[in-house]
Amino acid sequence: MSYSCTTAELLAQEELPGLVNRSRNHLDTFLVRDHACWLVSEPGDEIVVGRVASDSGRVFAEQRRWPSHKPEQTQGFASPLPDGGLAMVANGAVTVYDASGRQRWTHEFEPWPDRGTGGPSCVADASGRRLLVTTPGPGLSDSAYSGDACVALDLADGRHVTQTPLPSASAGYIFQQSLTDPTQVFLNALQGDTFYSLAVTLEDDTLRTQAVGGDDEPFAGVSLNGVVLKLDVGGEWLSRCEAGQEDIVVEAADVLPEGMRLVGHRPGFLDNDRVVVAVAEEEDSDDNRHLILDARTLQPVAELDYPGTVSCDPLALGDGTWLTTEGDLVRRWRVAQ
Repeated sequence: MSYSCTTAELLAQEELPGLVNRSRNHLDTFLVRDHACWLVSEPGDEIVVGRVASDSGRVFAEQRRWPSHKPEQTQGFASPLPDGGLAMVANGAVTVYDASGRQRWTHEFEPWPDRGTGGPSCVADASGRRLLVTTPGPGLSDSAYSGDACVALDLADGRHVTQTPLPSASAGYIFQQSLTDPTQVFLNALQGDTFYSLAVTLEDDTLRTQAVGGDDEPFAGVSLNGVVLKLDVGGEWLSRCEAGQEDIVVEAADVLPEGMRLVGHRPGFLDNDRVVVAVAEEEDSDDNRHLILDARTLQPVAELDYPGTVSCDPLALGDGTWLTTEGDLVRRWRVAQ
């Protein structure tokens, strides 16, 4: 199967020190928070978050740094906060820092006994008043353990506000917000070979979760206007999920060249009309190709031709541009006019 080629135009490039170190073992490298995309890096004993600029002629609008007050928490999940601070959650504790790096509070919880299994995540709600955190649920040591929990803490002082049970147990988690509506919060939960894809809502301090789409596969890339993408772990299909609409699903075998599958972790919306994906024969291959799909049908419309080096995992930004990374170097692209 062949596609028309379109050229990718390089708009800007910038270093984010420590990005490659963080990306090897963490799920928080690329985040959507408070109407913006962020990259998280770890140069030495610091955590750095870079907010992607709204100006497409730049990569970052700012880079914020926090000292690692608790070195073991660099193995946890970092999430920038609307007030300029940072939340860090590791197995057993979540700590919130203000914009100056001062520790505001720490909330401890019973850790998962197997640190290689349970992986907490956190995100501020759209009001900026609550922090959502995934933790073990009650009765963790019981033989009939019912599952993990999503907990809401007061961002001002760490006070427990409410919580709700999750369908997963001792899972690895990642929260993501919609780029266009931070009240839409999505949660991926990886439990062994099983995924749960959940929408999380907090209204009047009542916390709820609901499954999204017809298949329990992870969310992928940025979400726009309530529409999310879900990618089969094996790269065999991609689906488009929207509340009140039937899921749109495309099989790799039907739309890609023979032997190719969807790879990477973040096929995402370039804008309301286009999706960018990476395809290759093998998941870990650096010899990959990037395709533009129609955002409503998920049918391929073009293949991208790059004038320079490109990584295997394009990061769509929702504004018609996308990022690629090579080591600590971040490049920003658009389709050539």
